[in-house]
Amino acid sequence: MKIFSIDNPIFKFISRIGDIFLLSFFWLLASIPIFTIGASTTAAYDCAFKIIRARDTNVLKDFINSFKSNFKQSTIIFLILLPIGALILVDLYYWANTESSVSFVMNALGIGIGIIYLATLLFVFPVQAIFDNPVKKTLQTAFLMSIKNWPVSLLLIVVSFGISYVCYVFPVAAYIFFIIGSGLFTMIYAVQFLTVFRKYNSSLEPDRPEECDYNVEIKKPKTVADASKVKTKKGSKIIK
Repeated sequence: MKIFSIDNPIFKFISRIGDIFLLSFFWLLASIPIFTIGASTTAAYDCAFKIIRARDTNVLKDFINSFKSNFKQSTIIFLILLPIGALILVDLYYWANTESSVSFVMNALGIGIGIIYLATLLFVFPVQAIFDNPVKKTLQTAFLMSIKNWPVSLLLIVVSFGISYVCYVFPVAAYIFFIIGSGLFTMIYAVQFLTVFRKYNSSLEPDRPEECDYNVEIKKPKTVADASKVKTKKGSKIIK
């Protein structure tokens, strides 16, 4: 192995760290207006999927293209889910500070709804990045995938809460997270989402299996009908 070869593991590692840093920076920059968080998250996952699948990528170009092409739909989805999440938080706060015979039941119900909401929220923007559907279908797909793949949903929820807690207790961790953590965990989450998505569309295999970051065994849809229900996006998106 040549020390200065681009195939050297050290150079690959440095390149990957650079991709993660750029992904974090672009996501943070594009999320500053707040209402654009949906579009920036979709673009970040789109880039992460391509990097993980060992495709030849240009993070800046891919991020901008994905942000522009998904801006309208991702923003609509974000503006739909934001007030729902706020309503769930208000409901949980109200019943947690109310002493009544039904408060325990309402708290338990609110927590259950909150978990389902968080699972759907985690899935919806990766789904938007990969699959070509209208808003209603994207929300429905994210909801059903999060329920059917509940072990993945539960794992990602626990990890997300863990990250939030660490950032809350240690403010310096929040700064580190914003610098590189958002890109790193987007990549980690993207590996899990690809594992799920491959169950629904067999075209999501890596371009260079020997260099990709996840298991390359492909399970094809059980029937032609199953395969036809899920479409991947064209252009800069992952295609067959």
